[in-house]
Amino acid sequence: GAVPMKLHEMKQKRATIAGQMRKLHDENSEKRWDEALTKQWGDMNQELRDLDAAIAREEQLLSLDTDDLNSDPERRSLIDTDTSVTEARQIKVLDTMLRGGFSALDTEQRQLFKEMRAQTVGTGSEGGFTVPTEFRNRVAEAMKAFGGLANIATVFETDSGNPITWAITDGTADEGVMIGEKEESTEQDMEFGQVVIGAKKMTSNIVKISDELLQDSGVDIAGLIARRIGSRLGRGEAKQLLTGNGTGNNIKGLLNQVTGGKTSAASGAIAHADLLALKHAVDPAYRAGTARWLFNDNTLLGLKLMKDGQGRPLWLPDIAGVAPATIDGDQYQIDQGMPDVAANAKAVAYGDFSYLQIRRVKGMELRRLTEKYAEFGMVGFLMFHRFDALLEDKAAVKVLTVKA
Repeated sequence: GAVPMKLHEMKQKRATIAGQMRKLHDENSEKRWDEALTKQWGDMNQELRDLDAAIAREEQLLSLDTDDLNSDPERRSLIDTDTSVTEARQIKVLDTMLRGGFSALDTEQRQLFKEMRAQTVGTGSEGGFTVPTEFRNRVAEAMKAFGGLANIATVFETDSGNPITWAITDGTADEGVMIGEKEESTEQDMEFGQVVIGAKKMTSNIVKISDELLQDSGVDIAGLIARRIGSRLGRGEAKQLLTGNGTGNNIKGLLNQVTGGKTSAASGAIAHADLLALKHAVDPAYRAGTARWLFNDNTLLGLKLMKDGQGRPLWLPDIAGVAPATIDGDQYQIDQGMPDVAANAKAVAYGDFSYLQIRRVKGMELRRLTEKYAEFGMVGFLMFHRFDALLEDKAAVKVLTVKA
């Protein structure tokens, strides 16, 4: 049989094919694509897909191997050379607390734990405490994988969750005005609304860990809990950032803040013309450089097969370190919180997403629930994350709604 390719060989081959596809696209930009060209592109695309799948499998196997190597105590305990003494002591307390609860702490650690507890504002509840920064960073790292929009928006962090008043505008309507020598400005012309950006609270729900696992010093318990909690908060936040309806405990998501946009021509489907119309619904000033498409993975699959008027594919593969993948010349961001293409769905957004301000509250509170699952030999953990979001310029992002 054939000798299996090594990971770096697969990656090189992928880069080569992606390069060939782009070349084919460029060289045949003027003429109409015939069947032969379309077939050639299709074959390359299939090979690219197979390679992507093989690379993903290989990388997963490698990461499983490296997990075993990560069992040295320094790496495990979240402590590295940059960690401050206080932070290192807090991490030690966290690890002991996660494993054995309050009773496992010695006198000195209890004092430090009380300080960590004092930081949780306005919660008189049992067992809630603010986690050390390093643990919070781990959670945020895990959240990244699940939130597409948060990776291209502007995220700012505040120490508390106090409401902040923010001015919002429709940038296309604002412009400089000529004035006389002695005047200063014509203030009344600038239309802006004031919106309060708050901080709504989300819970990770309870993550259960068995007593055996907690007692096994070879397990990176903080890392494990951070990953599990991070994936839940990441999915939850991603959904809220897009589709939160703003009532009750929900934040108002991007799709409920955007105004204007386009509706697809055909019902239940989108075509190249719809994407162009959406792109041009965004003022050119916001399309320069940083504009992106936003949709889910299913939509991407459909768009990969879409062609322009010449029969050329709209999608171009990325070449690592050289060029990003694009749809009709613009980069895209996948977010699984975006709805599938279906009647009335806001399936594609386009624009400069840096105008979406996401506010996160720094202190994340963790609780350890000892009694609740004791009879099952489990301990429960849950974490709270507070955030809100605001599209500060309505002109920056528009959505394509699929016709019913």
